[in-house]
Amino acid sequence: MSAEPVTDFDRYVESVKAYVDTNLVPVEGFEREQQVLWNLPYRLAPAAGCSPGDRTGLLLVHGLSDSPFVFRDLARYLADQCVEVRTLLLQGHGTRPGDMVTASADVWRDQVRNHFVALSQDVDLAFIGGFSLGGALATEYALSETGPRPAGLIAVAPAWQLNGLRDYLWLAPIADVFGDFVEKEPELNPVKYESFSFNAGSQIGDVISSAQSRIRQYESLEIPLFLAATEADSVINLEYLVTQFRKRFTNPRNAMMTFRDTRKPWPDAQADERIRFLNSYLPDANILEFSHQSLLIAPDNELYGLGAPLQRCLEPNNISLEGCRELPEQDLWFSAWHDTERPVFTSRLTYNPWFDDLAQAIGSFIQANESSKAP
Repeated sequence: MSAEPVTDFDRYVESVKAYVDTNLVPVEGFEREQQVLWNLPYRLAPAAGCSPGDRTGLLLVHGLSDSPFVFRDLARYLADQCVEVRTLLLQGHGTRPGDMVTASADVWRDQVRNHFVALSQDVDLAFIGGFSLGGALATEYALSETGPRPAGLIAVAPAWQLNGLRDYLWLAPIADVFGDFVEKEPELNPVKYESFSFNAGSQIGDVISSAQSRIRQYESLEIPLFLAATEADSVINLEYLVTQFRKRFTNPRNAMMTFRDTRKPWPDAQADERIRFLNSYLPDANILEFSHQSLLIAPDNELYGLGAPLQRCLEPNNISLEGCRELPEQDLWFSAWHDTERPVFTSRLTYNPWFDDLAQAIGSFIQANESSKAP
């Protein structure tokens, strides 16, 4: 899958569908045809009752090993708020983990650029956003000096700096010569890979390095930014995000939403009136903390939501999958991923109980920056 100019979005989706249908290795327990559809990019037009006046659009870029499925809930909300939402499928994704072995950060960049150019030509005001790796790619483009300029940047747990893989990334290009995968896991998720390749580490390292360079290039960045993250994120370094948000992204309309255990004080040194906190310790729901993957998922999501097929025992911590599935419901708690023992049995939290608050905040951010661009 290459990065060709996007002249017709519907034709683009059809070509991706043909590619995914040919190359998908399906996960057991789900219909193959449904898995193809779940992994496809999509465009959601503004709701029928929206004004035919100036059009606003948002391009959303998914994360590493992920798929556009992660944005379904947010896209539906924003379409109802009169925003056209488009997604894309990054090279190497949506088919099988082995396709990540030949994926390229430069192809990802070209895909993002081509899709944003196409969106900018079709709407009056275009925003860009992304999750995790996609957040870093969106940031890199938004701070570049070529192509149409986004009206604002929406970054959800962006990979500006990593936690778990940070010390490994320098080794990835060397290790790639000796094998393909850092870890090969059973594939149980039809919309996200569990296995992780050395090349994936190398390519995300390239994107992170470039995004950091662009951020550091400016003492003050005027581009409007909405940032969201969870304190317990096992993937993203929250302290780095907060520091850059406070010191470099100086626009007064900027906003950050942080999900954290609000029983604990927030450091005075990181205080900023633009940061809003929502409690991530919810014992009534057996939730210890929010995971990286949970942020963009509504509680009624068809795969990750409450009672959905992936909600219980996805990546359990310090307990086997079989052991997790045998636990009584009240004995299983939900958290971020951990490689150390916890006081209770946990598995990955797959949805965001505060999803409506996050979606509304993103919608308000877009609306505020639409108004600021009005003549």
